[in-house]
Amino acid sequence: MHKNNFDFIRFILSFTVILAHIIDLSQHSSLTFLRPFFDSNIAVTGFFVISGFLITRSYISTNHIKQYFIKRANRLLPGYLFTVFCGAIFLSFVSTLSFHEYFLSSDFYKYLFYNITFLNFLHPCLPGVFLNNHECAVNGALWTIKVEVGFYVIIPPLIYVISKFSKKLFLFVFIYLAALAYKYVVGQYYQQTGNTLFVVLAHQLPAFMSYFVSGMAMHYYLPKFINHKNYLILIALPVFILEYYFSLEILKPLALTIIVFYIAYGFSFLNDFGRYGDFSYGIYIYHFPLIQLCITLGFFARYNPFVVAVCIIIIVLIMAVLSWYIIEKRFILRKLKKV
Repeated sequence: MHKNNFDFIRFILSFTVILAHIIDLSQHSSLTFLRPFFDSNIAVTGFFVISGFLITRSYISTNHIKQYFIKRANRLLPGYLFTVFCGAIFLSFVSTLSFHEYFLSSDFYKYLFYNITFLNFLHPCLPGVFLNNHECAVNGALWTIKVEVGFYVIIPPLIYVISKFSKKLFLFVFIYLAALAYKYVVGQYYQQTGNTLFVVLAHQLPAFMSYFVSGMAMHYYLPKFINHKNYLILIALPVFILEYYFSLEILKPLALTIIVFYIAYGFSFLNDFGRYGDFSYGIYIYHFPLIQLCITLGFFARYNPFVVAVCIIIIVLIMAVLSWYIIEKRFILRKLKKV
């Protein structure tokens, strides 16, 4: 059961996010027909399902809570901080402000502060950067990282509570339903008031706990899932398709979890996909600023948008590979020596 295809799945989910953001950010009419095929929401929630499983396994397999947080920090922070600082420095070249105005602007330091503290939504833009784009956010994909950090923090107390329950399934169901209720209430308030605060609230940790806790539950019930996966997938696929089509979210998190784990444990020929490295995180954190840069430089307007899209994907892949070998892997190996 240790062999799985999560490296492959995360790579595909990252690839989906790139294409979805190219389509949405470029606003190019030639690419709009692809929008139904690349949904970043499915990709992001798929990441949260996998996180629920892997983070639970990481915590339970770690001897001390301090080592657990060291492992999580070493995996997340190096690449994250690199993209925040590099973006802030190098995007000064495309700012409408002079270097002097740019680096003395309070918005520059607000951007650094709020992004370093994972509060990206409070100050997503740099001074004079991407002002004429569809949106000015430097790296709109980073909003999920604060949710991921939130998952890291709640895992220790949550697993402690779970350990006190003989019938763990009831607790998982309660958390699942509470998360659905939170998202429904926030959505209703937004529809009634139009207040964008509720859009922000809909992108916070509680709204995604249904996906995360479904992944957590798989850690405890994986043998049973493996034994019945061929039957469960026959139920999960139509449920997921129907709820997705009708914009429902009742059984969709559970259905997506079954689909993800069916792929993870159903195709053994993909087990070695990640033998050269885990590039999915680099793909995810580096693609957004590059797309924004290509838009502000007019590449989508002047050149074939499909060629530009392919070039972005290639460059992001190169960046992700370099990031893995130069930055991320070094910290992971340091973590493994400590643990």
